[in-house]
Amino acid sequence: MNVYKLTTEQKNQLINETLDGVQFFNPILDANGEWVISIETYNNLTLVRANELNVISWWFTLPEIDYSPVVNILP
Repeated sequence: MNVYKLTTEQKNQLINETLDGVQFFNPILDANGEWVISIETYNNLTLVRANELNVISWWFTLPEIDYSPVVNILP
């Protein structure tokens, strides 16, 4: 599964913001310590909302990477 990689600053810019006024961004930390968002989240952000959030400068240049899930092993 692929996801889009965020910098810490980009993640911080998205926290407490919504895609569409209802659904919130939910960046997660993967097993490699990378902040990521899903491709679905990426695809749901409209150009108008991206402009309102002032993320246009970097949104379309986010690198797509393989997702490395965090694995918790229970005793």
